[in-house]
Amino acid sequence: MTAASCVFPARLRALRVALGPVAPALAFAACMAGVCLPAAWATEDPQTSPPAGAPAAPKRNIAGPGDFAIREKLIQLFTRDAELGKETFHIVMVNGGAVFSGEIKSCAARKRALTIAATIRGVINVTDEMTVRRADVPDSELARAVAALLGDASEGLGLKDQDVRVEDGVLTLGGTVKDVAARGLAEDRAGTVMGITRISNQLRPAGAPAGADDASLLKAVLAYLSDFHQFSFGGDLTVRVDQGVVTLKGKVGLYMARQQAAVVASLVKGVARVDNRIKVDPAHPGGRMASIQAEK
Repeated sequence: MTAASCVFPARLRALRVALGPVAPALAFAACMAGVCLPAAWATEDPQTSPPAGAPAAPKRNIAGPGDFAIREKLIQLFTRDAELGKETFHIVMVNGGAVFSGEIKSCAARKRALTIAATIRGVINVTDEMTVRRADVPDSELARAVAALLGDASEGLGLKDQDVRVEDGVLTLGGTVKDVAARGLAEDRAGTVMGITRISNQLRPAGAPAGADDASLLKAVLAYLSDFHQFSFGGDLTVRVDQGVVTLKGKVGLYMARQQAAVVASLVKGVARVDNRIKVDPAHPGGRMASIQAEK
């Protein structure tokens, strides 16, 4: 099958989930995933062709064998979603990686789309290139709107010392909440304010452990990741701490698990940085509890 012979699915047009412009090398991949790109993008550039007699360049494995099925599943999930079904963002699947682009109406909608993709088995990476339109209102009004929303939910979130700042549409959240889940919920709520283009979530869970040196940090990170209420994904993980830098290794079955492990580790007080080397293996059995150990 060539890019020129692909047919853009009519159902996809009806769903308003389209595939936007990508690099020429992705034309065949997109076609394999069920979306046709202009044939011109699949045409080899004569300026980049190897000279006569030169060995042919190795072929890249652009489209993974499961991309089409994964993309179809994502489209179905987005369509059934009351909010995302109205959006017109773009998605490309390349070797198990989901690449999102285009405009979306709010940070909350963007996070929801990315989260849905990250929890699909077979998606090994999620790239966000989406944008949220800047509102034609002062930053101070956006900040007041966010503060009011979070104030109404402060009791349930355990939110204290609330600090809301908006600069050029970018929201920074500060303060403490009761746990990791409340931190995410606060961000979701703040992200519904139209005109906020990005969120820097600096909320800290009140019960997060702390460490003063590498040994105590290692103990704290292991304990926090082993707490099902903070990290509820399966996997086989190892943890190492060197001069305050936490290195995570191992395997998980979902991309969301990989990302969440890094977030939880970063919330331990005293951690300088997290080096996330966890690999996503769709064949990993997962489960509800992770095996987490110190690296030997």
